[in-house]
Amino acid sequence: MGISLKRLDTIIGTRQLLYTLLIIFTLIPMFFPLRLPISISARTKKVYSYIDNLKPGSYIFIDFDYDPAGRGEIEPQAVATMKHLFDKNCKLVIASLGTTGPVMFEIMRKTNPDIFAGKEYGKDWVNIGYVAGGESAAAGLARSISGTVAADAYGNPIGNLPLIKEADKAEQFALAIVYTTGTDTLYYFVRQWFTPYKVPLIMGILGVMGPAAEPFVAAGQAVELLVGQVAGAEYEVLVGRPGIGLGAMDAQSTSHAIILIFIILGNIMFWSVRLRGEKR
Repeated sequence: MGISLKRLDTIIGTRQLLYTLLIIFTLIPMFFPLRLPISISARTKKVYSYIDNLKPGSYIFIDFDYDPAGRGEIEPQAVATMKHLFDKNCKLVIASLGTTGPVMFEIMRKTNPDIFAGKEYGKDWVNIGYVAGGESAAAGLARSISGTVAADAYGNPIGNLPLIKEADKAEQFALAIVYTTGTDTLYYFVRQWFTPYKVPLIMGILGVMGPAAEPFVAAGQAVELLVGQVAGAEYEVLVGRPGIGLGAMDAQSTSHAIILIFIILGNIMFWSVRLRGEKR
């Protein structure tokens, strides 16, 4: 009667069905976040509290230094923290010590236009673009932005930008945030921004970089870390703006649920067949 266990095993056990369901239940949350509840780590709460306690109008230096492969993990961090900073009316000076940084920033800006809504370029934020030189560039920017670069990313003379006239040196910044997929950049800012000028640092990094960056926090050289995609998702919850971070977490949850369901069904069928003495 009905579908035999063997037939059921053929239908449910097919790889095509499993893969199709995985694709569906991975893509849907990415485009339409389900807002499944997630716990907020103490680390992310500390970053949020630190930014939330900044004085309105504080100057913030941001280094975009991640590559396309790291976008999925770090862009959610950048979007959520920049929203928080703009909500605090902070003023952002953005630069890139890595060659892929300017492209990643423009992708982030164009796919999240609401973050910059109501903010005036040149007064509320400035994008310097790529600055060649690695650690030397970090040191030069700390001494004087206008003395290191002649124009911003869009060809405007750097000295004509009102924000640069207000914040041109490291000691004028209340915070520096580094979004990077490489540990070298972290050393640059510790050595060239924190050590000589005591500029507080927040580091947005890949999940696999957490152990390598932890000593900076332990030594008091960084305020805290944002580690991986989960940190971005947590911060999206804190600022009330669900994005690709939460979508990715939802996708992981739904895809894991599908896999668990198939594991359970497979075990049920296996033991049913075994108890009935049927041959596989």
